Amino acid sequence: MEILKLKAEIREKTGGLSSKKAIYENKLVPGVVYGGKDAPVAIQVKNNELLKIINNESVFNSLVELELADKKHNVVFKDVQKHPSKNIFIHFDLQKVSKGTKINVTVPIVLTNQEKCFGVKIEGGVINHVLKELSVIVDPDNIPEFIELDMEEIKSKEKVRLSALDKNSSYSFPKTLKNQDPVIVSVLTARGGAMLLEDEIEEGAVEGEELTTQEGDNEKAPEENKSDNSEEKTE
Repeated sequence: MEILKLKAEIREKTGGLSSKKAIYENKLVPGVVYGGKDAPVAIQVKNNELLKIINNESVFNSLVELELADKKHNVVFKDVQKHPSKNIFIHFDLQKVSKGTKINVTVPIVLTNQEKCFGVKIEGGVINHVLKELSVIVDPDNIPEFIELDMEEIKSKEKVRLSALDKNSSYSFPKTLKNQDPVIVSVLTARGGAMLLEDEIEEGAVEGEELTTQEGDNEKAPEENKSDNSEEKTE
């Protein structure tokens, strides 16, 4: 997998006013590097440099080589905040990774053979892609670009859950996610000119609420993303 590169500098001044000045006047984006044996480090990068790397579709499941104070560190992006109306970033979080330590990253789900799907081609249903990405616990050197799900034999009214995915020795799923066993994709049935959405909407809403908590679940085994006492982010 391609290793992305990002150059940053130590942020000497922290806090609301200095962060806003950096963002709006100096075109710099404040961030924090977590992980490892050291305390979190406040950093900043040029907005246009961050924009280049964030435009990469696989940025959240790729290793990034961070150049900081004449040293290079392997990190992964954990969070990026963007201004709601302007094309500028206001904060980002990185997590250091080290060899032999597994991390929690988000990986997209790719549906294959959709045009051959039995429930669509033969039974006239419609594919409902409920969950488009999954959290996985993985060695930094083996982060998958995506998780593939073959739709060819999926029938109408059938729901494919997490537990139905092919086993892979290179990564595992967080315990909380496995316990939830969420629906990843289903094939809706057409009846009387309308799709039967009621069950899907109700189940999707419940699972959506549950899954909002999974991002912070690293099962305590991988490196934690950040501490509760970390620096307050810029509004």
